[in-house]
Amino acid sequence: MSGSKTTVRSAAVYARISQDLEGKGLGVQRQLEDCRKLATDRGWTIGREYVDNDVSAYSGKTRQGYRQMLDDLASGARDAVIVYNLDRLHRRPVELEEFVTLCEQAGVREVATVTADIDLGNDDGLFMARIFAAFAAKESGRRSARVARKMLANAEAGLPHGTAQRAFGYETGNLVVRESEAEVVRDLVARTIAGESMRSMATWLNNNEIHTVSGKPWITSTLRTLVQSGRIAGLREHKGQVIGPAVWEPIITPAERDQVLAVFAAKARSNKRVPRRYVLSGM
Repeated sequence: MSGSKTTVRSAAVYARISQDLEGKGLGVQRQLEDCRKLATDRGWTIGREYVDNDVSAYSGKTRQGYRQMLDDLASGARDAVIVYNLDRLHRRPVELEEFVTLCEQAGVREVATVTADIDLGNDDGLFMARIFAAFAAKESGRRSARVARKMLANAEAGLPHGTAQRAFGYETGNLVVRESEAEVVRDLVARTIAGESMRSMATWLNNNEIHTVSGKPWITSTLRTLVQSGRIAGLREHKGQVIGPAVWEPIITPAERDQVLAVFAAKARSNKRVPRRYVLSGM
């Protein structure tokens, strides 16, 4: 599916990066620049650029840009594809096969990559593409396993999550208590234990212009997560379970957290639905 002499009226340029740690889209921007240069070198006209930033192709999650590109290829709106490397398109062999089938049905003959010149229109090129897809899937699987193991190791060591955003009650890095917010947390915990509702406390926070870390108003679900979290009690959680003490300073004691959990457990029991009763039932 490659060849510089073919006239392309409306090429699709696709760029993707799995993790945008900086949040600036620089990875996809570099891919787009290289793809634009390749289009210029081949004399192809770019119809549209499709981008999936911070989205893994291996996870199986929907890639909006990729799906839109497939729809445009199928409709005939695009007649060629330019991508930095084949693994930007696919990390799973099944997706490669679906892509090849769609291109054949739509009559799309031109697929160009910046890093390698693979012709998907012949058996040898398709064979190589399948090898690359299988290798990419294997590497993605290994990487996912390494990341999962690293996350578990960090949790077992009591280290904080590797997130850029700080948690409410803590300074950046989530190791040192921010006392002004910690006082609020202790007050909320005490009021929860005393039986006050999440709704009334969320209203109190918002009326006093005490915002979440992201600057948004408090809602009951966010507040419930805060007062129940093991983090504020100096406990490290992993996949929703406490697995040991954390290295950061606690705001409340583990005993106080147990009291909070007991309050919610009691509410859950009292709010269980009972069989509906009607007048004169049982007579």
